[in-house]
Amino acid sequence: MKKYSKNELVPDIIIDFDEWEKHSEIYSVIEKATEQTLIYVNNTQYDELSILLTSNKNIAALNKKFRNIDKATNILSFKSEKPHLGDIVLSYEYISAELVQQRKNLDEHLSHLIIHGILHLLDFDHENDTNAIEMEEIEINIMSNLGYKNPYLLHK
Repeated sequence: MKKYSKNELVPDIIIDFDEWEKHSEIYSVIEKATEQTLIYVNNTQYDELSILLTSNKNIAALNKKFRNIDKATNILSFKSEKPHLGDIVLSYEYISAELVQQRKNLDEHLSHLIIHGILHLLDFDHENDTNAIEMEEIEINIMSNLGYKNPYLLHK
């Protein structure tokens, strides 16, 4: 288990879709996942991160505008410049459907998505097998540090 000193970055969480408000624990879940990820990678360069919790409609519009993909997705990440790490956008409806399909709970799945998004902002990718294995190993370790199971195993 990789450990570093506490990371001081606290994400700026913005909600523009009311369904997210039903889950008061999401603030704590997002903050813990952010903190553990940045501790794990020994972040010393960034002290700002914005997270938008939105709807399928809004994330689809962003996906179309910035990636030319005309559909909703669970998460988008947009890299920025120091000291701002970037922006992460998450869709409530998309993630809710994944919870049912993958038999996961919100806290665990949301943590994994935040970890995954932050790693993309830090230039990790899964474009080839070597990079994918490295990124997944980091995600699995951070999830374990948070007390969660391997997110790549099917839940029953």
